[in-house]
Order: sequence, then structure tokens, then C-alpha cells
Amino acid sequence: MKRKANFKTEHEMCAVFQKNLPEGWTAYPEWNNWDIVLVRNCDGFQIGIEAKLRLNAKVITQAAERAYEVTKPGPDCRAILIPEGYRNDLSYICGLLNLQVIEVSDEPRNAKYDPWFRPELPNPKRRNFSKFPEFYPVARMPLPEIIPTVDAGKPCPTRLTEWKVKAIKLSILLEKNGFVTRRVFDELSLSATLFIYSGKEWMRRGRSKGQWRAGPNFPNFRDGFEANYAELEQLFPEWSQQLSL
Repeated sequence: MKRKANFKTEHEMCAVFQKNLPEGWTAYPEWNNWDIVLVRNCDGFQIGIEAKLRLNAKVITQAAERAYEVTKPGPDCRAILIPEGYRNDLSYICGLLNLQVIEVSDEPRNAKYDPWFRPELPNPKRRNFSKFPEFYPVARMPLPEIIPTVDAGKPCPTRLTEWKVKAIKLSILLEKNGFVTRRVFDELSLSATLFIYSGKEWMRRGRSKGQWRAGPNFPNFRDGFEANYAELEQLFPEWSQQLSL
């Protein structure tokens, strides 16, 4: 009888998987509505992964490509992460939908020789068309300039979105300069209406004409993303050059 891995939560399984990724791969947890987006560093190849402790219809629906997604950016491959030993008849359905099932072990029999998960990730030098079938998207998903410091596989996760990265940049600019102008909103692709005219007192007029400063109810974009906030602060000299400050 095949051994079954014993994970208490999907988060625990995702953590083991990410910890044991081979060299040359980067994991972006909870990005673009995927539990994990894996990126091959040498060429940007992407695998979108949904995680579940049981292979069921729900996770297959989450990972499968919908008709409206055909013309949108997406990953090169789509996969489902489950504990070792929990394949079932739905694995055949996954094959029909070109979804690769990845089984994760909680403890390999031989830590030196046995892999933590199967199958191995696609190697650009050894093409194996029977595993990780490609979807050939019109474009790959855009990736954040920083890796989200959030936990993959947790229920109702707090996600670092593209919008939140831009909002953090706005917050950093306000801290460093004390104010911003409407042009900064345009350059960050943020809605000035939301921040200035929503009636939430997120921002107030500054001392000089055209200046806007943080209001009493300006959101704390640092909360829950402390590491990412600090990283963007360190990268300020780089990304701020793209703005007309």
C-alpha cells in the first residue's frame, strides 16, 4: 500500500514544497489568485499552482483554464499540489485538462536520494512532453518587483497585489517627502479619486497648491507586509527615478 503523507494544513504542505524547491526556481506565494506561482529563473517559465489536501472538483476548477482566460496573460503550465498518496480517479480528469498533479512528501524514506515531491519540475534541457503540458499563453503573468512575504495555502490569504505594491510606494513617498502631486498618482497608475475624493479622509490638501498629504484615515499599508514595505524602502532610489518628484 502506498504511503500517505500527513499534512495538517495546506499551508504546511506548501511550506515543505517551497523549502525543497531545486536551485533555479523562485516561488511567489499567493500571487495573481494562485496559491504559488513558480518561476524558472533562467527563462521566466511559469507554473501556476493550486494546493489542496484532497484532490477534488473544487481545486480542479480553480486550476483549470476558463474560456475567458484564453486571451489573457497566464502561466505556461498549471498544476495541483496534493499530499503524497492522495491521487484518485480525478487524476485522469486532470490529465484531460492538462493539469499536472504534484505529490508532496512529508518525510522521504531516504532524505538523500528520495525527492520531496514528484514529478520533478520541467528542465529546459530535458523536454518531457508527458509532464507539465504547456498552455502557450498570449503572455506570461506580470510578476512583482519584490517576492511577497506571505504564507501560501492559508484560508482567506492576505495577498500582495500589484495595486498594493503601488499603494506602498505612495505611502513611502508621503513619508519621505511629506506630500505628493496628482502626477504621481498617474505615474503609479493609482486612482487619485479613491485617495483624494472618496470622502474617506485618506488624504488632505497640502500647504502649497497642488500638494496632497496623508489624511487622518490614510491606510496603514505596512501592516501585514512589513518585510515587503522595508524592501521597497531600500529600493526607493531605483523605483523613484521613474517618477517626476
